[in-house]
Amino acid sequence: MIDAPSETPADETDPGLVLREGVPVSTRFDNVYFSRGGGLAETAHVFLDGCGLPQAWHDKMRETAKAFTVAETGFGTGLNFLATWDLWRRHRPAGGVLHYLAIEGFPIPGIRLAETLAAFPRLSGLAARLIDTYPPVMAPGPHRIWFEEDRVCLTLVIGEAAQALAGTQARVDAWFLDGFAPAKNPSIWRPEVLREIARLSGPGARLASFTAAGAVRRGLAAVGFAVEKRQGFGSKHHCIAARFTAPTHVSAEEPWYTPPPAIAPGRVAVIGAGIAGAAVVGALARRGIDARWFDRHGRMAAEASGNPSGLIMARPTADADVHGEVTAASFRYARACADRAGVALGGDGVLELAADDAALGRFSTMAAVGVLAPVSASLVDSAEASRVAGIPLARPAIRHHTGGWVDPRAWSAAFAGTAAPSRAAIARIERCGQGWALSDATGAVLATADAVIVASAMATAPLLPAARLPLQAIRGQLTRIGETPASRRLRSCLAFGGYLAPALSGYHVAGATYTRGGFDPLGWPVPVLEEDHRRTLGTLPAEISRLFADAPTVLGGRAAIRAVTPDRQLIAGPVSDADALVEAYGHLRRDAKRLDGGSPPFIDGVFALTGLGSRGLVTAPLMAELVIAQMLGEPWPVSRAIAAAVHPNRFVIRDLRRHRL
Repeated sequence: MIDAPSETPADETDPGLVLREGVPVSTRFDNVYFSRGGGLAETAHVFLDGCGLPQAWHDKMRETAKAFTVAETGFGTGLNFLATWDLWRRHRPAGGVLHYLAIEGFPIPGIRLAETLAAFPRLSGLAARLIDTYPPVMAPGPHRIWFEEDRVCLTLVIGEAAQALAGTQARVDAWFLDGFAPAKNPSIWRPEVLREIARLSGPGARLASFTAAGAVRRGLAAVGFAVEKRQGFGSKHHCIAARFTAPTHVSAEEPWYTPPPAIAPGRVAVIGAGIAGAAVVGALARRGIDARWFDRHGRMAAEASGNPSGLIMARPTADADVHGEVTAASFRYARACADRAGVALGGDGVLELAADDAALGRFSTMAAVGVLAPVSASLVDSAEASRVAGIPLARPAIRHHTGGWVDPRAWSAAFAGTAAPSRAAIARIERCGQGWALSDATGAVLATADAVIVASAMATAPLLPAARLPLQAIRGQLTRIGETPASRRLRSCLAFGGYLAPALSGYHVAGATYTRGGFDPLGWPVPVLEEDHRRTLGTLPAEISRLFADAPTVLGGRAAIRAVTPDRQLIAGPVSDADALVEAYGHLRRDAKRLDGGSPPFIDGVFALTGLGSRGLVTAPLMAELVIAQMLGEPWPVSRAIAAAVHPNRFVIRDLRRHRL
């Protein structure tokens, strides 16, 4: 028995990790993280052998699936993950991808993780890679980390077990139940947790746990697992292994957001070479999937993503709604990817200025409800904002410590890797056997593919007419302003409705206008207008305008078209036939809460990533991961609530409920 703890956890999510005689102990739960008799050997016996690994993933790969998903309740020290990763490296099926989904309510800080894992020198190399990429801020929700050279993906979900699992979408092949003993941490063994485990289990999913408690065995049997006792490890008499024998769950809380049937495409066509297309191509590449990439210009980032600079920052909301969650989760993932790719951000963060008292009130609310810290932001007064910026500023600001500006072309190239688009103006996508044919305006077939992802901004809707995606064109123009001795002191990016970046190569980039109508939404190039330069200069706050002696020198600019949606949220996911959606869910006109109608009428193998507006640099990388995960049946990198908020079907469902269809 562990001695009564004297250490007190620092906060409600702190596990209270201490080392006692070299053994990690949680003072919150008065329990050890792994056996005193050898944590690595215990993991191998209880979990790896208990789930039949590595044979189980070889068996699945023979059935044409390329991915195998292990899920764990209680990430703890990460030892089980490292042991599984190590086994994968030694016995990885050719072309296979390992997904490791872990739920953790009490995450251990990275520095303590390093101390704990130092006890396993055999895993030191893998431990160093984990710690190097470990999330610096443990915000609630999923955190996705790729170890691309081994095709291993860790999705670490921070939150209370039942709630975190309820927000998760996956099809799990093997479960490790390792969340402290039932007597010490009963909440992670509750019936609602076990029901979510059953919902997420794939056909014949295996399960293993160190506990053989009767309540756990009975609970697992009640949700569809056939459970058997096994010889325990060390001083423990028994552990358990189980198989999921019940039918798999295929429905969602709202059926119109049910995931599409997973496919294993040999070739995927990607249309569009902005940041959205680049992120999709990169996501396919890290899984070893052959992508054919097309763009009407034949080069990356020719249109909106070809601007000279763009801001990278999160935009949390004062009421912490799902729209704020989308950008917060996307920012964390994009920033982590940039760090791994070695892409540096310019500027000393971003200062989002409070334009008036109403904005300051909103900023204060955001700080009070706790939405700033998870995205490495804080509210600072005017004196601190001035110190950070290097110029006098008159009002408080939100300081986005890890934000900055990037060259969108370099940013896109970092996500696309070595891939380059082919020049082809795709005009039609038509069914061809079990796949799709891509044709030009003359009807000539340019390529065929098993699946298609359309990521071509305003050109998306004409390519997918049956989906009736309500994209709207917004013209945006940037202005290059000549630097002055005063403006050269600016160190941070400033956001104030528009934005101004620090000087580079003798000029600042300011922008951007937001204009509806009066232009060709598919035209290129987009002409630069003098009136828009004047409009941009007119939005500069007084203290910024004074940096240019109130007479900024315009050195030119660039204009492009953004694609946005009526609800200002992007589109990412599987595409359905809109008329068939109306037929399937027409009952929503009479009863908006009626949850039936079956699975959506998907256009098999067709997905969209579009409508990113002015936030594509931040949102595209994570949303590309979501689209590919939906295609392949992998664990989603975001909550089900976020996936629903960006789902292509939401427009028809909303219009039915509001009697617009």
